[in-house]
Amino acid sequence: MALDHMQIAYEIFDSCDIRKYPVWNPRAEIPILDDDGVIVRNSSTILDYLHRRFPSAPSLMPDEPRAFAKAKEWEIIADTMVDPIVTNCGIFAWAELPPQPDGLIEAGRRDMAAIYDQLEHALGEEDYVAGDLSIADIALYPQIHGAQHVGLAVSPQTHPRVSQWFHRLQQSPIGKADKSEVVKWWKTREQQDVETDKINWGAYRLEWFLAHGFTDWFYTEIERGAVLWSVGPDNNAKNSPHFAAG
Repeated sequence: MALDHMQIAYEIFDSCDIRKYPVWNPRAEIPILDDDGVIVRNSSTILDYLHRRFPSAPSLMPDEPRAFAKAKEWEIIADTMVDPIVTNCGIFAWAELPPQPDGLIEAGRRDMAAIYDQLEHALGEEDYVAGDLSIADIALYPQIHGAQHVGLAVSPQTHPRVSQWFHRLQQSPIGKADKSEVVKWWKTREQQDVETDKINWGAYRLEWFLAHGFTDWFYTEIERGAVLWSVGPDNNAKNSPHFAAG
């Protein structure tokens, strides 16, 4: 969505098979940007890089200091709070996992309601979080889009401003392009090489899962060898069936 907004040409390589592509990230995590041999990891770092790489492109970084701080704060909330909730509740729709633990969706709804409350206040009378369209909106929108499909949808009755903001982005050119990619991904789901029998939960996702008391369920997953790790002797890349020596 950021690349579309900035009008930067790109090509998507959607693969988890490192026999096809090098292991650019020692943690074996995505996204990764390859800009003519310059490898940039982590979504936030990628967007900071693009901002500097294409200074004349439409920007996602507000110039005004307060707006900049607000935009970056909501980007962090999207990455460290919203993503864990939505991913942990949605992962059961596509991964080969045992039934989700009791109370998972209820915990997700409680925490998302609190975030919707904050976002409702942050929007105020503005169309976008930090005034103009910014990294805050780009970071939040895909997560809240996913929330609509996993039982965590925003309600127009309780959070009208958030609902209006969501539909504003959904009907925008970048929102429509994003939806097209999502639909294409699900249509070709069975033909993809995404790993579904072992899951890397990631630091913030794991933190949210354990903080809500789902420790026994997670420990069982560790015992049956269904958890991938990005550090330690069973590093994600080495523990993956996609690993190729050298």
